[in-house]
Amino acid sequence: MAKFAVNTLEFDKVKVLLADQAGTSLGRRLALDLVSSSRFEQVKLAQEETAEAVQLLDEGKRLPLGGMTDISPLVKRTRVGSILEPEDFKAIGDTIDGLRHLKQFLLEDTENAPALRDYGPQLGDFTRLSKQLSSALDEKGNIKDNASVKLQGLRTGILAAKNRVKDKLTNILHDPNNQKYFQDALVTMREDRYVIPIKQEYRLNFPGVVHDQSASGATLFVEPMAVVNLNNDIKKYRLEEQAEVERILRTLTGHVGSEAENILSSLEVAAQVDLIGAKAALAQKLHCCRPMMILQQRLRITQGRHPLLDQEKVVPLDINLGDDFTTLLITGPNTGGKTVALKTVGVFALMAQAGMFVPAQEAILPVFGGVYADIGDEQSIEQSLSTFSGHMKNMISILDEVREGDLVLVDEVCVGTDPTEGAALAMAMIEYLYNKKVLTIMTTHYSELKTFAYEHEGMENASVEFDPETLRPTYKLLMGVPGSSNAFYISKRLGLPQEILDEAKTFIGEGHSNMERVLQNLEGERREYESRKDEIASLQREAEYLKNELTRQKQDLEKSRNAILRKAREQADELYRNARRESTSILKELRANQDMVESRKVEQLAELSRKVLNKNFSIDGKSLPEGQGLTSGNAAVGKKVYVKKIGQSGTIVALNGKEVTVRIGIMKMNLKLKDCLLLKEAPSQPRSTHRTLKKSTSQGHNLFVKKAQDATVQIDVRGKTVDEAIPYVDKAIDDALLAGMDRFRLVHGKGTGMLRKGLLEYLDQHPNVLKTEMAPLNEGGFGATIVWVK
Repeated sequence: MAKFAVNTLEFDKVKVLLADQAGTSLGRRLALDLVSSSRFEQVKLAQEETAEAVQLLDEGKRLPLGGMTDISPLVKRTRVGSILEPEDFKAIGDTIDGLRHLKQFLLEDTENAPALRDYGPQLGDFTRLSKQLSSALDEKGNIKDNASVKLQGLRTGILAAKNRVKDKLTNILHDPNNQKYFQDALVTMREDRYVIPIKQEYRLNFPGVVHDQSASGATLFVEPMAVVNLNNDIKKYRLEEQAEVERILRTLTGHVGSEAENILSSLEVAAQVDLIGAKAALAQKLHCCRPMMILQQRLRITQGRHPLLDQEKVVPLDINLGDDFTTLLITGPNTGGKTVALKTVGVFALMAQAGMFVPAQEAILPVFGGVYADIGDEQSIEQSLSTFSGHMKNMISILDEVREGDLVLVDEVCVGTDPTEGAALAMAMIEYLYNKKVLTIMTTHYSELKTFAYEHEGMENASVEFDPETLRPTYKLLMGVPGSSNAFYISKRLGLPQEILDEAKTFIGEGHSNMERVLQNLEGERREYESRKDEIASLQREAEYLKNELTRQKQDLEKSRNAILRKAREQADELYRNARRESTSILKELRANQDMVESRKVEQLAELSRKVLNKNFSIDGKSLPEGQGLTSGNAAVGKKVYVKKIGQSGTIVALNGKEVTVRIGIMKMNLKLKDCLLLKEAPSQPRSTHRTLKKSTSQGHNLFVKKAQDATVQIDVRGKTVDEAIPYVDKAIDDALLAGMDRFRLVHGKGTGMLRKGLLEYLDQHPNVLKTEMAPLNEGGFGATIVWVK
């Protein structure tokens, strides 16, 4: 059977802290009776329940436990024939209402807490009993008038009888002939009967029944004969009322008794839920972490704080056991924190195995089969036991009962006897526990044990830190470093004369002195290492901060860049939409003037205009052609200008004040001076032969179109692929349209079937090509294609 050193490790005091967090007396009692478990699955479930309760608290949800009290004694009385009082039913009603609210909460608000949710169905449904109680009792626990028809009638009769008595007494009090008899003109009650105060000297003059007198005897409280029968009626009604109330209470007691088993079991479930909530509340209060429960026999505690110490002032504990060693010997000066380290490990084990969180940054613990501890002075005068005998008795019991997988904590092993013999006994006990695979932590002042642990695999030294400059302990546990008792330092701090200290040093063996010096040198080196370690850690934190700051700045720059690009795209889209609107406006103007030019030619030009605008319009900041702004001073007919809105060049054909008429191909546009750019005049070059086309329009007008200089009547695509040739063909068609041509010659070479086939297929789908004709060439034997333009 598992044994736990509850009293020695002060786990009872921890349970008092837990009980203070309970919401009901039921939960408080369970907290005080809490025991640790040695079953792994049971411990894991308890830890999961606590974790879910902590999560609910973090979400701002608290277990609804208001109104519930321990009604177990009242419920048990209903099963032995007792009749409960109205105030008892008030407590029962409030408790079953609390159980209803708790059940509703567990079923509806714990979707992410399955372990807690399982308690919901275990709570009974007391809807019927709640209605039965509320129909007979008011909010204060009194029996209602309408609890039964008979009770309502009796209470109505009592009220009517009271009113008749009061009316009769009022008439007597206000009768002028009776005024001299009264001490005070008021109605009062004695022995549940209405009476009036009469002066002592007029007792024989006023007929009635005397029920009481004042302390001085000067006043008698008399029930007039005229109301005796009326008071008797009230008394009769009250007796019947009492009998009816007793009958109602007996009925309600029966209703509660029929649900007794269900109520008692629900109270146990509510108490368990309250205990879980108390564990969560204490975990929040002490800033605890959930311990990781493992099957391996090893433990590690990081920044652990004893729950009974001031959490703000206690020095955190870092300790590990079970990985490379199963036995740990802690040495160091008295009052340095060795015993606190032992108790912290022990109480953490008991708390974790009771389903509680532990006050630490991280905790990894096994489920111990037993936790044994020998801590404190076991000297007993009554049993004639010395300190050594008391400790030895405990150690014999521990060594007899301990098993593999248990935890043993011993403070000042084998203290109180000859140091040589004590050290030998301690080494034998340590060896025994090590061979039984028991996790063991011991504190000692024996120097021999430090060497023993150093020389044996599976054992390790540790020490509590002592500051030689302040001559005070720092309460830090140093793993892997044996410590010195520092008796001389402590004695000096306490005031022992220096000559005595010097004399004492002469009695210490050379080996012991050498060991102390080695330990002190190790301590100095460790302090230097810790200082450098802290400096490195500080530099690492600074580097990490700078890294994070650069990362943040990079992210900010990326966000700024994306914002600028997004804004640029929006502006580009807006420019493009404006250009589209300009194009549409031009097309509308051309269509409106179709009666002046040949209909088919206008459609061709409109289509070309749309294509040119879509193809050549640029929103990427492309620079304008070389030139200067157009003004009324430099504008003249025949000048070449660049129209900014549509990105095309044209010739001024008319001046209209602040506007000019510009011809672009066969189009004419009225534009403002600021919308045009005067182009530099190119050097004169020989002009190619012009060709004039004359046609009749539907209105009988003649339209003369002059071929542009850069238009060609023949394009040679020999040696190119279809993909390479298509852009040249597109440009030739556009130039022909602008020049007013209706055909040109495409030279592709004889025998290039793939090129000819691909171009013919492309031209057949082209919107501006009316038809194509194949014709042989006489010169050079090349084939040629004549393209007719729509």
